[in-house]
Parts: sequence; structure tokens; C-alpha cells
Amino acid sequence: MRSIFFWEAAGLSLTDANPYGGLLARGLARAGVELLAGHAEEFDQAWVRANRGRVDVLHLNWPHYMYDAPDLAGRVVRAAAMIDNLALARELGYKVVWTVHNLFPHESSTPDLDRLVRLAITQLASAVITHCDYARRLVQHHFHRSEGVVVIPHGHFMDVYPNTLPRQSARQRYGIEEDHFVYLFFGNVRPYKGLEKLVEVFCALPGDHLRLLLAAKVYNDYGDRFVEAARQSDPRIIVQPSRFFANGEFQHFFNAADVTVLPFVDVLTSGSAITALGFGMPLITPAVGCLPELVDNTMGILYDPHQPGALQEAMVAIQTREQPAMRNAAFQRALSLDWDEIGRRTLLAYKQ
Repeated sequence: MRSIFFWEAAGLSLTDANPYGGLLARGLARAGVELLAGHAEEFDQAWVRANRGRVDVLHLNWPHYMYDAPDLAGRVVRAAAMIDNLALARELGYKVVWTVHNLFPHESSTPDLDRLVRLAITQLASAVITHCDYARRLVQHHFHRSEGVVVIPHGHFMDVYPNTLPRQSARQRYGIEEDHFVYLFFGNVRPYKGLEKLVEVFCALPGDHLRLLLAAKVYNDYGDRFVEAARQSDPRIIVQPSRFFANGEFQHFFNAADVTVLPFVDVLTSGSAITALGFGMPLITPAVGCLPELVDNTMGILYDPHQPGALQEAMVAIQTREQPAMRNAAFQRALSLDWDEIGRRTLLAYKQ
């Protein structure tokens, strides 16, 4: 079986793109499926007709990238073409699968169009994959699809992010002392990440031994402004911005920290949370999206984001929790997110 996987411009690279696609390709290869990178600019009716019989499955992940354009008119035209192409593919015998990483795009300027596109995809799809049962229920509620919706977890990243750097060496890199308690945020700087709230709460925490390490992926003016404001807000905050962190750099952040804090305002699936678990990192996260099905109180603290002061209470409480037990629970959870099993379950979804 051969599947075309519409992912990032860098394709299924394990080093230059989000490695989810490349790791899934490994798991599917062991299940007898060839996963190949697809590119939206090549996906037209001529391509669909030419590849009939050579490709079995069209696997979508982030639909909005497939119809992105500078203006609304362009997005509408591209979205309509994409749906027409998918409909033709189904008529010609292709399977169409959508993995719902996010229900809708973050910070979209065309929510009505996004909803219509997802309604169409959900109805055309031979199967829909979600990463948790909560997401499965959302698909049913928003897109009226209940049959052929399968829950397959997001796999771990342990095979691609080296983890050999000792804690002491990692801390020395940032001038962190052994008796410091270090909170870490790692990920893209975007409004839905809740970073302004994290900085506000941290600045209110007493203790010269506390540090906040921000490993911030910055790629726009919003990110630049946040980084500058964070640096000026508290001398205990350490900011490490970059447009791209190589795989080998992740261990510098995670092995220097005591706990990862992900104060999302809105999220469904979190690759940052799964990355942290792979480093055996305790987590503080809001009880939203798929996170309550991924994280439990043995490996960190889930807090109610609607309860005033809940994030601050969690950041204080975790300082006295048993670190080795939480780290072990986090690591064991990551081990359970096995790509070979995910590959086998994805193959079953492809056969629906």
C-alpha cells in the first residue's frame, strides 16, 4: 500500500521538519505501507488521474496549508479546488484520511471558510483519525461524523531527540546553579500559548532560587516583542530565542529544567507536551483538549485554566512534589506512545 502524506514543505525529514511525519513513515513501513511526502502545489486533477492505481491513500494533516493564499478570494478558489480534487480522488477509488491535529487553525482570519472546508473533508474522508477521545467527540459535534473516526495517539519523539547531556552540563550552559528550581517553556511564541500569563505569574512568585527558561521559537514581530518584554520583566527569566532549534539542542533545555510549563489558552494536541514526556519531564498543563488523556497527576499537575490563580498554585505546588517519581511516570508514558503500534493502527484506518 502507498500513501501520500501532506505535511510540511521539508517533507518527511526527521531533522528539517516536525519529525512526526518521518516517524509515522517508519512505523507504517514496518506495517507494509510506503508513506511518501505530498505537496499541495502539485495536487490537482491531472495529478489525481495520473496517480490512480499507483497511490492508495491521500492523508491530510493541516488542511489550511493546502488552500492558503494572500487574500480571501485566493483562499476560496484554492479551497474549492482542493475539495473538488478530493471528491474526484474518491470517485477514482482513492482512500482519503484526515488526522485532526487541530479542529481549526489557530489565529485564522477566515473561520467560516475553515469550517466549511473541514465539513467537506470530514464527509469525503474514508476515515478520520484523532489523537484522543475528546477530539473524536469534537469531530462528531462540529462535523457530524461518528462512523470511521478512530483514536490513534500521537507518538513520542525519543528516537530523534538525543538525550545524553548530563544535568550539570546543561545547567552550566545557562548559568543555572544546582539549587535553582527551573521552569521551562519550549515551543513557538504564539498568542494561544499563554506566554504572557506565564511570565506574569512567574514574576509574582517569590524566591531567588527560581528560574524561568524560555526556549522560544520566534518567527514574527509578535515573538520579537514578547522576547524583549520577557527579558526586561524579571532578571530570573532566561530567554533563548531562535527561529529553529536543531534536534540535538532540545536536551540542553529539558535537561537544565525541573518542570515544563505549557500554559495554553487553546490547544487540542500538543507536540511540546509529548516532547517533554520523552525527556522524563514533569508537566504543568491546563486540563484542556487531549492533555487530560495524555497527562495525569503522577507526572505533573493539570490545572483548571478558568479558575483564578490556578496556574500560580500549580507552579508553587510542584516545587514540593517528588521529582524522581514524576520523571519516571512521564518517561513511562512516553514509552507507551510506540510508533510501531501507531503504524499498525494507522494501516487499519487506511483499510476502512
